[in-house]
Amino acid sequence: MSKSIFITGASSGIGLATAKLFHDAGWQVAATMRDPKDAASWMTSDRCEVLACDVTDQGSLDAAVKETIAVFGKIDVAFANAGYGLNGPIEGVSEEQIHRQFDVNVYGVARTIKAVAPDMRAREDGLIITTSSIGGIIGMPLSPMYISTKHAVEGLIESARFEFAPFNIKLRLLQPGGIKTDFSRRSAEWADHPVYAEAITAGKKMSVDLLDAAPAPAKVAEVVLKMATDGKGRLRYLAKPGPYVAMYKYLPDRLWRWMIQMALRNAAKT
Repeated sequence: MSKSIFITGASSGIGLATAKLFHDAGWQVAATMRDPKDAASWMTSDRCEVLACDVTDQGSLDAAVKETIAVFGKIDVAFANAGYGLNGPIEGVSEEQIHRQFDVNVYGVARTIKAVAPDMRAREDGLIITTSSIGGIIGMPLSPMYISTKHAVEGLIESARFEFAPFNIKLRLLQPGGIKTDFSRRSAEWADHPVYAEAITAGKKMSVDLLDAAPAPAKVAEVVLKMATDGKGRLRYLAKPGPYVAMYKYLPDRLWRWMIQMALRNAAKT
């Protein structure tokens, strides 16, 4: 029997690229998304199931997992990938925006784990991969809500791996850097505030410029395939992080902050 992978957020970006790579490698793929109308044309394959799934709804996740197991027999790998970015100054975000950001990026991961864990536990076998970010390691300007969700995901997965270890369920964190997806456009939301208008304009320009120059999501998908097949016990996998992680690690904090602030100021001038 072919191995199977269950993917949330499979309509675009990293999720879509991962679904395609695993399918081409012979895996059975459950490609879940909020609206199945967004499915890629190749997803009509016999080894691909397109399922409606909203990670903010535990019932929706449970139903998608149940259908996947009914069709494929089991889920070998669950890829909790769905998420979006809420950017903007903390003074500009509403309570509703904060709740939704955590509902999708953090609670959505917890719900996905709760949906796939029972079958994996019963079989005493499984792997759960979660999309974190280099934002789970470092803080960046004008994204305190998004980055705080990724820090939360890091703590969630690092802690939960202990309770799943006796059942041979492994948990891993994918930490992409800038990736050329529509994340800065379709999947990102910006909060506004008049005091920070200039910084917000600069931040929007920086995010688009950085992602336009970044590698394609197919490169990250290759890392996900490695995570699913290398048999190692690693928790974190950096995927095309660029220079930021190394600079954050080795530069004095004062110099790191100056560098980031200068980049924002320069963007504001262009």
